[in-house]
Amino acid sequence: MGTWEVFLIIGTISFALQGGLIAMEKKYDLFGVYLFGILTAFGGGAIRNTLIDAPDYELWKQGSLFYSAVIAITLILLFPKPFLASRELWGNFLDAVGLIAFSIHGATVAVKLGLPVSAVVVSALLTATGGGV
Repeated sequence: MGTWEVFLIIGTISFALQGGLIAMEKKYDLFGVYLFGILTAFGGGAIRNTLIDAPDYELWKQGSLFYSAVIAITLILLFPKPFLASRELWGNFLDAVGLIAFSIHGATVAVKLGLPVSAVVVSALLTATGGGV
């Protein structure tokens, strides 16, 4: 595992936690918490891959990231008090970490595809913000 993949793991866990926390705050059921966590963690990459014509099948090869997201969401379901007690602090922290990590990952995907600088910027932006949309 390279340095750049670490950003992908950090971003996935951060956004899975963020999505799960928001769903818990809104009093969603168990399915809704997992769904929001997964969509937040993987939504930006799906939008990015669609718009910059990156391989779609790459999304389905992320089994270990999916398991990491599910484990992170399960942890906040099992131990919600520390997260929900200081929701604003955790929300801001997780959002910042996820945005940074996914911006870097989105930019590296576009660079590997040999896209121009404008596409690299758009790829970073979409990867970082797409899941939250």
